[in-house]
Amino acid sequence: MTYDALMKDLNNSEVELSRLPALLHELSNKIVENWSELKNSNEYIRSRRTAFNRSFYELKPSIKLNIIITKTDHEINEEIMRQVLAGLSISDFYIGENLISLSTPDSKLITTTVYALGNVLHRENISVYLYPMVMEGFRKLSIPFHITIRRNGELDDFVVNVDRARSLINNPSIPDYLRSWLISAVNNWGSVRVKKGVRFVWYAVNGLFGRSSVFGWFVGDGVLGHVGRGSFDVGFSFVVDDVVKAFMSDFLCRLYGCGGRFFGGSGARGSEHYVVCPVKAVVINDIISIAKSWPGYALVDRVRELLDAVNYSTPCLGYRRHPVINVFGHELVLRKHNMGRGWYLTKVSSDKELIENIANDLRVAGFDVSVREGRHGFELYVPIEGTKRILRMLGLYEKFYGEPRRLPSIDEVTKVLSSFPIKRWHVHVGKGRNSRGYEYEETCLLISLGNSEAATKLREVLASVGIRVRKVVWGTVIICNPEDRELVVKALQSLGSNDPPK
Repeated sequence: MTYDALMKDLNNSEVELSRLPALLHELSNKIVENWSELKNSNEYIRSRRTAFNRSFYELKPSIKLNIIITKTDHEINEEIMRQVLAGLSISDFYIGENLISLSTPDSKLITTTVYALGNVLHRENISVYLYPMVMEGFRKLSIPFHITIRRNGELDDFVVNVDRARSLINNPSIPDYLRSWLISAVNNWGSVRVKKGVRFVWYAVNGLFGRSSVFGWFVGDGVLGHVGRGSFDVGFSFVVDDVVKAFMSDFLCRLYGCGGRFFGGSGARGSEHYVVCPVKAVVINDIISIAKSWPGYALVDRVRELLDAVNYSTPCLGYRRHPVINVFGHELVLRKHNMGRGWYLTKVSSDKELIENIANDLRVAGFDVSVREGRHGFELYVPIEGTKRILRMLGLYEKFYGEPRRLPSIDEVTKVLSSFPIKRWHVHVGKGRNSRGYEYEETCLLISLGNSEAATKLREVLASVGIRVRKVVWGTVIICNPEDRELVVKALQSLGSNDPPK
C-alpha cells in the first residue's frame, strides 16, 4: 500500500487505543520508505528551515482518527489523572483556548496523552487530527506527528494565557523575586520558553500540580543518569529562566518536604536537572507507583527503563557515580574503561603514602598495579586483567561483565575430592589488617593434603571443573569465594569421612 492509499484508508477510521502505537509506527515506516517520492511532490509537502541546518517538512493531507478507549482502560482515579495531565502540560502537551495539541515522534507519548485525556474527560472515544511531519538533518529521518484535539470548555482551569499570567503578578503566593520576571513575561508573551515557565507557576499556585504530576512530567521530560553502575540519577530536562527554576525548586521542596534545593546537578548545557537525595527515592517511588497501574502499551521508553533500573540499581548510593569495591580492606573505585567493555579499579588521593601502601598490599597479594601523579593527586591503577582477577576472587565478576557462570554439581566436585588424599579440612574465619590499620574479616575453606605437589594438582583439577581457588600454601588449598566455598564444603560433607575439627 502506498503512503497516499494508507492515509486515505486511515482517515475517519476507528482505532483501538492499544493499537495506536503500532499504527503510528507503521505510518512512520511508510513515510521513510517513500520519502524520496514524497519529498519531490509539492502536492503533499510544505517545508521550512530550522536551526542547526535541518529541514522541517509538513506532509499533507492530515487525517482524522477516532480513538476508542475501552472501559477496562479506566483504572486510575480522576484526581490523579488531572495531576498527571498537569505534568504532561509542563513538558510537550499544550492545552490552548480551543484546541489541545502535541508534537512528538514518540507514539507512546501520544498514546499516554490520549489515555490521560480519556480518563479525565470520561470519554470512551476521542477524535484526533493527525499531521505527519519529517525532520531531515539527523543521522536518520525523524518522523514527528502533530496531533490536535478539539475541546469544548473542558479543562479551562489548565489554560494559561496572558491574562492569567498578568493575574499572577499580584498573587500573594508569588515570591517577590518572581514578580519582575512575570511582568517581563506578560510583555514578551510570544516566547515559548516564557509560556512554559508561566504554565508551571500557574499550575503550582492553583493546586493543579501535585506529587502525581511528576509521572506526567517524567513521561515527557524525564532523564536517567548512569544507570547500571550500582546507583543512578533521575531528573527532568527543561529550559527556563533561573528565577523560574528557583521557584520550581522551592515549590517542589515544599511538596516533597526536602530541606534546601530540589534540583542538584545538571548536564547537557544546563538543560537536564537531576533531583537531589534523599528526596530522589520518593520521587522515583511516585513515578513507578503510577507506572505500575498504567497500560503497558502507553509506557514510554524512559519509564520502562526506570522500572528496570529500580530492580538492579539503588538511587542515592552515597552520591557515588561508580561502584566502590572493598579489596583487602581498601575501598577502590571501579570504573568503566573509555575503550572497549573492560573495567578497572582505581583510587585517587592527595596522600601519596596512602596510595603507595594500598599498592604494596595489592602487589604482595600478586596483583600488578601502578601509581602515577595526576591533576587530582596520586592515582592507583589496576589494569583490566588484574581487575578481572580481583572481581573473580570476590565473586563479583558476572555482575559487571554479565557472563553466565555454570558451577559444577556436588557430584562432580565430590568425584574430584575423593581421588585425593585429604588429611583434614576446616572453614577459617580470619582477620586481616591492611597498611592503613583497617581490620577486615574473610572466611575461607582450607583443605590440607600435606603435600604441595598434590595440593597444586587438586587446584588444577578443581579449576578445570569451574571451582575458583584463591591459592595453595604449604600443601593446603585455600578457597575463599563464597559460592565456591559453600559448594566444596557440601561436597566434603557428602564424603563423610573427614569432618572439620570441632
